[in-house]
Amino acid sequence: MAPLDDTTPETRFDSFNIHRTSYKKANDQGIDVGILIPKHLKPGKHPILVKFHGGGLVTGDCIYAPWFAAYFIPLIHRSNAIVVSPNYRLVPEHTGAEILEDLRDFWTWLRDGGLEEYLVGQNVDVELDFDRVLASGDSAGGYMALMSGLTQPKGVINAVLAQYPMTDSLRRGPSDLFIEQPAPSAGLVDEHMKAVKEGVVVSSSVPPARMDLSYVLSAHGRYLEFFGGDKMMWPLYLIEKKKWLPPTWIHHGDADTAVSIEDSKAFVAKCEGARLEVKLKILEGEEHGFDTQAREDELPWLKDGLRWVEEKWLQ
Repeated sequence: MAPLDDTTPETRFDSFNIHRTSYKKANDQGIDVGILIPKHLKPGKHPILVKFHGGGLVTGDCIYAPWFAAYFIPLIHRSNAIVVSPNYRLVPEHTGAEILEDLRDFWTWLRDGGLEEYLVGQNVDVELDFDRVLASGDSAGGYMALMSGLTQPKGVINAVLAQYPMTDSLRRGPSDLFIEQPAPSAGLVDEHMKAVKEGVVVSSSVPPARMDLSYVLSAHGRYLEFFGGDKMMWPLYLIEKKKWLPPTWIHHGDADTAVSIEDSKAFVAKCEGARLEVKLKILEGEEHGFDTQAREDELPWLKDGLRWVEEKWLQ
C-alpha cells in the first residue's frame, strides 16, 4: 500500500473499503453515492466528510480518483472520518434546479438515516458523528459544497473546503486548443442534444468524457441556456440573501482559465461584508486543478489551511 501522503490516482483509494449505492431515484433511475471507509478505522463515532466531485456540472463521478486530491487521504485517516460522495444530475440534459433538488435530497438521505441503513445492510459496524460534518469539493464540487453551506440549516455543516469553486456560471473565451487538442466546435452542443434520449437520467460520466461539452457550453456562452437563468442558484448571489455560511476555506489559482479567480474574490468580498468566517488563499500562477498531487509537508499554505479547516470541522 502506498504511503498515505504519497498516493497516485492508481493507489488513491487503496486504504479504503469502497461502497456504492443510490441515495435517490429520478425517472426510476438511481443516482449514486460513493462511500469510502478507512480499512483500519478506529472504534468510536466517526466524522463525516462529504466530497462533491468536479466537472463543470457537466461531467464527473463520485469515485473518480484523479480528481480526488491526494492531500485528502491523510486528512481522512487522521480525522478517522468516513467519506460520502454523491453524484448529481448533469448539464445539459438537466437543469440547475434539478441539480439543487438532488443536493437537497442527498442531505435529506444522509441526515434521515439513509447512509446508516445502507451500512447496516452491508454489515458495516460504524457510528456516524453528525455533529462533525465537512462539506468539500473541487470546481463544480466546490459549487455544491458552497450551496450546501448556504441552503442547509445552520448547524448541519461545520465547515466548508472549496477548491477553485464555481460561484457563478462557467464562462471563458473560445480558444484554438483545449486540453492540448484542437478546440471542439460550437455546434457540438446541438449535436449532443439531438442524440439525447427522452427520460434518460445522466448523473455520472467518467472524464475525459464530456469535458469537450463543458468547454463549448462555457466558451460559446450557452451554459445558462441549459442550467437556467435564476441567479439565486449561484453562491455569488445567494449569499446576499442568506447571509450565513459555515466557516469556509477557499483556495484558487490566479491563472485559472476554467473558473475565474475574480469570482472567488467577489464571493469572499460579499462574505466579508456580511462578517462571515471565510478565508481565501490565492495561489500565484496556478491553473485549474493544480492541487491534485499537492502534499502538506511541501506546502505550508496547504498545511495551515487544512489545520484551520480541521479545527472548525472537528471541534
